[in-house]
Amino acid sequence: SIEVLKDVSATAIYGSRGSNGVILINTKKGQKGKSAVNYQYSLGQSQSAKELNLLNASQWARMQKDYFLNKPGYSDAEIEQLGDGYDWQNAVLQTGVTQNHSISISGGDEKSSYFLSGGNLSQDGIILKSGFDRFIGRINYDRNVFSNFSVGVNLTATKSTQNSLTTFEGVNYNSSPYSKGIANSLTYALYIPPVVPFYNADGSYNYNNPFEYAYLREGSKTANPISDLKNSTAETINTVVLGNFYAKYSPIDGLTAKINLGSNISHTTQNYFSPSYTALGLEPDGIGGIGNKRVEILLSEFTLSYAKKIKDIHSFDALGGFTYQDTKMNLLTTMSAGFTNEDLGVDNLQDGKPYGSTPILSGATRSKLYSLLGRINYSLLDRYHLTTNFRSDYSTRFAKNHKWGIFPSLGLSWNINDETFLRDAKTLNNLKLRLSAGSVGNQEIGDYEYLQLLEAVYYGGNVAYRVGNSGNENLKWETTTQYNIGVDAGFLNSRISLTADAYYKKTSDLLLSIPPKLGEENNQLVNVGNVVNKGVELTVNAIAVDRPGFQWSLTGNIARNHNEITKLNDNGDIIDGVEILRVGESLGSFYGLVFEGVVQTGEDVSKLPTSPAYTTLQPGDPKFKDAHNDNHIDKNDRVVLGSRQPDFTYGFSSTLNYRNFDLFVLLQGSQGNQVYNLLRRYLESPNDAYNASDVLLDSWTQTNPSTTVPRITNVPLSSELDSRYIEDASYLRLKTLTVGYTLAKLPFASKNIPFKLRFFGTAQNLFTLTGYKGYDPEIAKGIDLGAYPVARTFTIGASITF
Repeated sequence: SIEVLKDVSATAIYGSRGSNGVILINTKKGQKGKSAVNYQYSLGQSQSAKELNLLNASQWARMQKDYFLNKPGYSDAEIEQLGDGYDWQNAVLQTGVTQNHSISISGGDEKSSYFLSGGNLSQDGIILKSGFDRFIGRINYDRNVFSNFSVGVNLTATKSTQNSLTTFEGVNYNSSPYSKGIANSLTYALYIPPVVPFYNADGSYNYNNPFEYAYLREGSKTANPISDLKNSTAETINTVVLGNFYAKYSPIDGLTAKINLGSNISHTTQNYFSPSYTALGLEPDGIGGIGNKRVEILLSEFTLSYAKKIKDIHSFDALGGFTYQDTKMNLLTTMSAGFTNEDLGVDNLQDGKPYGSTPILSGATRSKLYSLLGRINYSLLDRYHLTTNFRSDYSTRFAKNHKWGIFPSLGLSWNINDETFLRDAKTLNNLKLRLSAGSVGNQEIGDYEYLQLLEAVYYGGNVAYRVGNSGNENLKWETTTQYNIGVDAGFLNSRISLTADAYYKKTSDLLLSIPPKLGEENNQLVNVGNVVNKGVELTVNAIAVDRPGFQWSLTGNIARNHNEITKLNDNGDIIDGVEILRVGESLGSFYGLVFEGVVQTGEDVSKLPTSPAYTTLQPGDPKFKDAHNDNHIDKNDRVVLGSRQPDFTYGFSSTLNYRNFDLFVLLQGSQGNQVYNLLRRYLESPNDAYNASDVLLDSWTQTNPSTTVPRITNVPLSSELDSRYIEDASYLRLKTLTVGYTLAKLPFASKNIPFKLRFFGTAQNLFTLTGYKGYDPEIAKGIDLGAYPVARTFTIGASITF
């Protein structure tokens, strides 16, 4: 089961580990009685839920003939015969197959319980060669050694292998104003002209794209995205062992001493290899690397609690304790290129030569977190409740004078329905008022950020040093102070229930990485200022039908949050690429020019502001708002264009059981957030080497005076963001639809053995209602440069319990 804690009176005792809320996961435990066995198998199929609309071969060739000096030399008749040509986007996509096996055994007796489980998930991605494979095993064991002494152990081991897309960071595909949109093999496939075949006549991969820029080829050889995906290695192997041991001792009634010892040990290996005929490997004649990272987290908790109830009037419990967390990290990476034999890939890196400024990189970090904590709960007549928490954290991640953080909280609640004036209420059976105030801290910044550090680099056969981390001796805790008021209500014998909360959160000394100052090279982590979040959350549950053989329940939720920067310590705007930090605006605000349409024939261009991108404005050119009122378009005309923060998010679920059938539906949505569709910006900026969006078919011409799509031109992209590509990413998605049928008994099954067999079918991401033009409106950081497409998945499966 999963429980989400948001109220500060509940999260404060977790200190810095509860800075973004707390998710409590209770794993399954065995029950008293005979052993129970459960096995589940599912088989699924996934496809990309969406493909982008690009020019086909005839359309692309026509664009080249009409606007780019007919570089391929096509006649009108040849253009007509080209037809659709080669769909590179579709060629790198695939239908992924997913299989999932899981088995568990549980049981117990008067003194002990156990739960063992294991599983394997094998998942093909929807892009060639991508996929995920995971093995997991879990053991939970609890035993009452004596009536007042119990112990338990939880152990989980996981090994996963993920094959992902090779990224093009560091390759010269990012050095051209036309090619900055090429982030990986998927986006590269979008750019290949549809007249270029996938394969040669003999069936081999086609490594000769005649339209590719000369500086992006080696001789006559160019990359082929299909070959890139099938022959490159981008593999991450992650092994994680989670362990926890606890012991509880109660020497007298109400007094309990408890010790928790936990560990989280992970080892990650990243293997990547790109042969000499791939995009990454062309220039260095093949490139490969291995990275190893080991993280050890040891956590110990010691608590002493006492609970007492006096008659039926007073009850209280108190808890005090100490926790200690020790985190160690070690890493080692190596990189080489220029191989004489590529057959062994990452298993033969010594065959190449050291590559890059850091061909070998090793490092180690360590941080410690010491915490003192206390909590008191008091209840009067089981009607009036008080909770107070105190936690003090000492973190080695901050500078000498800023290591301590103190985080108190106070919570009050009132069961109003127990008052005499509501006891006779027939429709209202539960009413609870909650008030809370408190603070939590955030120290998730990495180790040694407060120190200025040098790093060694390899250049020209020699080792040199440069600043690797700028350091900041004033770095201190980020603190969030929260006030909350909430109501829980139940009506009609709890057939209808609701939870409503209103909150105000002020984050002081917000930790963010800001761009380097003049004369510096590296970003610097600083406490930039204060941010306020305030909003409301509402959840409503309803049991629409509850009778034998037919149950139907509904749940709906909606959340509204307003985010605003209220203070910047340097009292000035901080511009980071296409985003701006400005007092009065929200985090994640986009900053750029305002697009005001297209210059039309007959329009007096002398009255339009001049732009450095064009010597003289012509009909068909884009127009931008002169926000600075100086009759010239430049960086001073940038304004806030929107934010990645949504106005509100919402969800709805329905659970229906009719006899042996069950139906579950989950919808989720977001409203009002913007996404910078950077990929669309590049695809709508044509050139003579790459394919483009079919939006260009509606571009401005004398006979098609479009007001939204400028004329096609070979003038390179302006470096400034403009409002055309800030899109509304609001959406409503049918996230999950599950239909099941359960057999509680079979004719041949023994009456003495509990038995349950369930068959089910699930559809995920069945549809998404959105105006967003990219693959998926759910973009984590608000900038879309070809995110992995969302998959539409259909799954069938069965589970058996006996």
